[in-house]
Amino acid sequence: MNYMLNSENKIKNFQSDITAIILTFNEEKHLERCILSINQFVKKIVVIDSFSSDKTISIANKYNAEVLQNHFINQSKQLTWGLKNIKIKTDWILRIDADEFFTQQLKEKIMIELDNKNQNYDGITINRKIKFLKKEINFGGTSPHKTLRIWKKGKGYCEDAWIDEQIIVDGDVRHINEYLIDHNLNNLSWWLNKHKNYAIKEAINYLLTKDKSSDTKLSKDQSKRNKYYKVNIYYKFPMFIRPFFLFFYNYVIKLGFLSSWQGFIFYFFQVLWFRFLVDININQLKKMMKIQKITLPEAIKIKYGYE
Repeated sequence: MNYMLNSENKIKNFQSDITAIILTFNEEKHLERCILSINQFVKKIVVIDSFSSDKTISIANKYNAEVLQNHFINQSKQLTWGLKNIKIKTDWILRIDADEFFTQQLKEKIMIELDNKNQNYDGITINRKIKFLKKEINFGGTSPHKTLRIWKKGKGYCEDAWIDEQIIVDGDVRHINEYLIDHNLNNLSWWLNKHKNYAIKEAINYLLTKDKSSDTKLSKDQSKRNKYYKVNIYYKFPMFIRPFFLFFYNYVIKLGFLSSWQGFIFYFFQVLWFRFLVDININQLKKMMKIQKITLPEAIKIKYGYE
């Protein structure tokens, strides 16, 4: 292989054997940027849409992406539905969110890896970095972090989770030390409302899985290791106290304060405020179950309308 790094022409003349999947709902602000970052790099793009009412579908059609539509429950179920209904002919699958995009360096590294005939792995992790209030968050426990986004067809599946769903790969995983950028262009008010909804889903996910996940093993896999720490350490601390410990860990111990004032706002809301909301929802569901003598699924349906 004789690739010249930082050469856009090399990318244009080489398409990795990848089908990219993008989940969307009213993503006209982000979708074009996302597609442009990968459309010369992958063989096929599939948009799984939740019946958008804006220009999302027309943007997808503009770039010849295949569009499927399905009622949305959560990211995990939507992606699993897509994997069952997309006719994937490529050897590899990529999952990317509409408000994310590939850097040039990441595309080049993946291109080289997948062109290697001596592949002995079934998944690829990359670094996901968040850009918040026009500032890249380079320090702290949340950004950047490793995430598995590329896997060999037939070797991976999406775990059944209400939030923070991960791709589970049956085989070895290789890490590429380059960046996928998450940069949502909506305002702070929108971002906060999104996290209010995430807090509900995290509470539901915790209560539905806490008994099953108590035996989670410590693993070399980054996502599994994070889940182990959350289940076996974080959730062992008392409610309403643990968010303060986690904020201190991310902002002070993991040096989140080095990301300037944007880093403070990000970790204050992403960790302290968000985790406090999660505990409020957990507490409310537990009280409802006890007072009304109902099951957890019944409480979830009554309070939030989720089946």
